[in-house]
Amino acid sequence: MSGKQHKDQSFNLRSVALYCRVSTDEQAREGVSLDEQQERLKAYCRAMGWLDQVQIFVEDGYSAKNMERPELKRLLHAVKNGSVSRIMVTKLDRMSRRLLDLLNLIDLLQDYEVSFVSISESFDTNTPSGRLTLQVLGAVAEFERERIRERVFENMFHAASTGKWLTQSPYGYDLVDKSLVINDKESEIVRRVYDLYLNEGLGFYSIARRLNEEGIPSRQRKEWSIRAVKLMLTNPAYKGTLVWNRKDSSKAQRKDKDETEWVNVEDCIPVIIKKPIWERVNKRMEQPSLAPRAQTSPHLMGGMLKCGNCGSGMSIGFSGSLNKRYRVYRCSANKNKGTCTSKQYRADRVEEWFKEGLLQLVEDTTGVLTIMAKEAVVKSEWEQLEQKANTAKVRYKRKIEAYTSGLIELDDLNEEKARLDQILTGLEKVVQGEVEAVDIGQVQKELNNKVNNIITAMDLLPVEQAKGIIQTLIQNVIIHGDEDIEIRLQPL
Repeated sequence: MSGKQHKDQSFNLRSVALYCRVSTDEQAREGVSLDEQQERLKAYCRAMGWLDQVQIFVEDGYSAKNMERPELKRLLHAVKNGSVSRIMVTKLDRMSRRLLDLLNLIDLLQDYEVSFVSISESFDTNTPSGRLTLQVLGAVAEFERERIRERVFENMFHAASTGKWLTQSPYGYDLVDKSLVINDKESEIVRRVYDLYLNEGLGFYSIARRLNEEGIPSRQRKEWSIRAVKLMLTNPAYKGTLVWNRKDSSKAQRKDKDETEWVNVEDCIPVIIKKPIWERVNKRMEQPSLAPRAQTSPHLMGGMLKCGNCGSGMSIGFSGSLNKRYRVYRCSANKNKGTCTSKQYRADRVEEWFKEGLLQLVEDTTGVLTIMAKEAVVKSEWEQLEQKANTAKVRYKRKIEAYTSGLIELDDLNEEKARLDQILTGLEKVVQGEVEAVDIGQVQKELNNKVNNIITAMDLLPVEQAKGIIQTLIQNVIIHGDEDIEIRLQPL
C-alpha cells in the first residue's frame, strides 16, 4: 500500500467537527441560537457529502474574547489525537474574535492537517485564498472588538468620574441606583475592625479569628479570612473615595495599573471611617511589624528593645545562679558576635523604666507631645499632597499628548489642568505653613488616652495582648544606660 493511499484512508477515518458557540447576551440580542447553528452546519455537510462521521461541540454561554472554553479545549484535544479532519463553524467569530488566537489556531490545525471552514464567509483554509481571507476577516473582527471595548471603557470611565459605583458594593454598603448607601449593621462591623487594628493592635489573622469566633458572617455568609480583613482596611471607599480602573484585568493574573491611570473621585461616597483614621491605619501597615516569634514572646519588650550603643536588637536571656535565675535583656551583637560592649540589663527593671517613661509622657508639661503631633500632621499632609501632585503632573502630560493627537477635547484638558493647579496650590500652602488649624488639644488627648491604655494593659492583660496594644503607639525603645531609655512613637 502506498503512502498516499494510507494517508487517504487515515483521513477518511477522521471526523468532521461542528463547533457551535453562543454567549447569553448574543442569543438575547441577535437570536443566534445553538440549534440554528447546528442545523446550518449539518445542512452544509449534507450538501458536501460529509455525513459519515460528525462530532458536535456545543459551547453555551461563553464569550469569544479568549480561548478558555471547555468545549473548545475538548475539540483541540481531539485535533491533537488525530480524530478530526475538518472543523466547521457558521461564522468566524464563533471561534474567536482575536486575530492572534485565530492565527495560532490555524497554525496548530495545519500541523495536524486539519482544515477550517466557515460557511458564512465561504472559505476553507486548505486553500491559500481561504487562509488570506481568514486573516483579513480576523483583523476586522478584532478591530470591531477593540472599538466595542473602547466605547464600554469610555462609558464606565464617565460613570466612575461622576461617582457612580460600577461593581458589587463593598461590605458596609448597599448598592441603590448605582450609588452606595450605608448599611447600618455592617458599617458597625467595619468601624470595629478598624478599631481592633488601630487601637487594640490586633493583626489581620487575629481580627478574622475574633469575628469568626463571635459568629459574625461576611457578605457571602462565609468565614472571615486574612485577605478579607486586609481588603477592608485598605479600601478607600470607607473614607469616601471612589477608585476605579486600578486593576488590569486583561491578563490571567490581575495587577495594579500605573497610578496615573486610576480614576479617583474624593468625597463622593457616604463616609464610614473618617479620613484621619483611615490614613493612620494604612500608614501603620507600611511600618515594619514585629517578627512572629517576637509577637508571641512572653517577654514584654521582646522585639521592641534596641541597644543604644550599636543599634542592634536586644534579646531575652537568663542570668544568676541555678536557684536564683532572672530574666535579662542583652544586645544581640554582644551575645552573638562580641562586637558590642553593651552590658546586659535585668528585664524587670527595663520594663519598669519603660512604664515610668510612659507616665512621664502623660504628665508632660513641656509640650513635647504637642510639638510631635503638629509636626506629624504637617508631614503627613505634605507627603500626601506631594504624591498627588506627582501623579497629577504625569496625568496632565498624558492629557496634553491625547489632546495633541485629537483624542480628547479642549474642555477635558482644561479640567485636568484645573485639578493639577488645585493640588499644587494646596502643596504651596503647606510649604508656606498655611495649613488649616489642627486641633492639637484633641490630638494630645488621644495620645494620652493611648498611653493610659498601654499602662493599663501592662498591668492587667497577658503579655501577648499587651504587646499588641503597645505597638499601636510605640515603634521601639532604645536603652542607653541605667534608667536612660528613649521611647520612639509610631508615625502619627
